[in-house]
Amino acid sequence: MITEPGGDMAEGRETDAVAERSVELAYRPTVGDLASALRARARSTGAGRFQRVVLAWTLAITTVGALLSAAGPGHRDTPGPLYAGVVAFVAFMTAVPWLKARRLHRLAERQGDIRCSVDGTGLRLTTAHSSARHDWHLYARYAETPELFVLLSADRSAVGFVVLPKRAVADPEEVDRLRAVLDRRLVRADDAVASGSPRSRRGAVGRGTGSAGLLLLGLLLYFLASAAVQQAADPDRFPGIQHNTAPVSAVMLALGTLAVVGAGWLVRRMRTMRLVTAALAAVVLLAGVAALYRVGPMLHCWGSARIAQGPEGAYVCYDS
Repeated sequence: MITEPGGDMAEGRETDAVAERSVELAYRPTVGDLASALRARARSTGAGRFQRVVLAWTLAITTVGALLSAAGPGHRDTPGPLYAGVVAFVAFMTAVPWLKARRLHRLAERQGDIRCSVDGTGLRLTTAHSSARHDWHLYARYAETPELFVLLSADRSAVGFVVLPKRAVADPEEVDRLRAVLDRRLVRADDAVASGSPRSRRGAVGRGTGSAGLLLLGLLLYFLASAAVQQAADPDRFPGIQHNTAPVSAVMLALGTLAVVGAGWLVRRMRTMRLVTAALAAVVLLAGVAALYRVGPMLHCWGSARIAQGPEGAYVCYDS
């Protein structure tokens, strides 16, 4: 008998795979299952993460615009319908996974109950109308949620996916065994970017650079918040009634604090950068506290157009 090189090892692996006891599942997917699976897929693909970033920035920019409009002298002319439309758009895009899940659920309902057998060779899906065998090479990774395991196809966009609800197993201990089978055959979506790989290093550099940029942005916003109330805070150099810019300064203070928090969030999984960022953030926040100390006494005049500092240091509000 002629054996190809490595044939004995391959035969041994096949024997081990066949010998591995299968995990049996029986379930009927719900709309919630499919919506959760779609959200998990979005978190695990570049396109999905990009969409989430775009939505977050859209909402953030709209919020900033609304705050600045409300704080400025033309706050009575704030284009509310425009902001409401943007918020409605973000809400609609956030609901897209649920809408897609409703459509997929109508298709799944035609299949009826699903029985799935998962072992070392792959998984077999059986319904009242069909039966299919999927080998592990069709899937590159899997994502786990509190209720599901979601198998993602090997293409970059993970067009194909399989939903395995944890409730579908007869014994809760089988959930751990199913997770063990998936860990042996696939890569967890969270670990898909190996530590030390070029892609991982590029990501670390990008997060570090972004964190530093956010800290600088926070410091700049704190400086601008303090500078915006310079005239009202220094009546010796700028006597008389001044424009009330305290609300604009308050918005800048809030945005600066969000920038500092975002800097920490970017490096939350990088131990060294997290410590360095925490130390720098503490220094930046001191600048924010100093700016708040200057702006705070003026905030009771939020709705007033003009402001002036009285003889005792208290601020007087003027509506016109």
